[in-house]
Amino acid sequence: MNFFATWLAAQRIRRVVLIAALFPLPVLGMISAAIVVMVAQVRGLRETLLDCVLALVLLAGIAWFANMEAPVLLGSAAISWLLWVVLGTIVVRTGSLALAVQSAVIIALAGLVVFNLVIGDPVAYWGQVLEVLYADLAQQGFEITADIEQQAQLMSGIVIAGSLTGGMIALLLGSAWASHLSNGNYAQQFVELRLGYVIGGLAALAGIAGLFGFGLDGTLLIFGAAFVFHGIAVVAWWSRYRNWPGGWWIGLCILPILLPDFSIFILALLSMLGFVDNWYGLRRAPAMKG
Repeated sequence: MNFFATWLAAQRIRRVVLIAALFPLPVLGMISAAIVVMVAQVRGLRETLLDCVLALVLLAGIAWFANMEAPVLLGSAAISWLLWVVLGTIVVRTGSLALAVQSAVIIALAGLVVFNLVIGDPVAYWGQVLEVLYADLAQQGFEITADIEQQAQLMSGIVIAGSLTGGMIALLLGSAWASHLSNGNYAQQFVELRLGYVIGGLAALAGIAGLFGFGLDGTLLIFGAAFVFHGIAVVAWWSRYRNWPGGWWIGLCILPILLPDFSIFILALLSMLGFVDNWYGLRRAPAMKG
């Protein structure tokens, strides 16, 4: 992957083609975002914006050729790439990966508020979407029994939390590439990653409000997704301290895939680990005896 970052940084046409071509693709769209983050940190704001403008032009051509909904695709690309430029610029201007991660969480929370305000009644909106989806699945022979209203209450949070997860992966990946190219200290910053008292306090308030029935389950999903990465940083710190084998993180990634029924428990455990560390500091070497 370090070779890939060096190869990308060498020529604008490579970056532009990959930024545009990968954006509409599931999963691979995160690579598009990571490239934008990397360029923002390595090449600066002006070059990154030029890359994005050229990528928008190319993406318009792709949308026309593939008969896609061009206005929706270009609008989502422009907004997404602008956010990645902002987050990448925060890292390079402040020298703080943690601040960029915290900013991503705040943006996700703001996105949830704006989305719900624009939709008006998110439960009714998602209820209609789910009814159509389940009806289509039933016609294909897949009968699904579910509480649509209960699912609809969570859908906004699920969508935003999923976007935040993909965004965090892109931010971390792009920052790792940029650190390699500029001889930065990404690895050290990641193992010291901490969401801070502001986000931790908001998460605690959302949890308390949820207990009293204020319907903030969607918000809790966003906080949960954010603290998963905090928890991974804690595990990474201990792996360095205990000198675990170099490929330990591969097992962490593969385990939820091999045991999908166990994945929710793993993610919840990581999120809880991150939340506890945010307040009590679990990344401290044990005191030497004697």
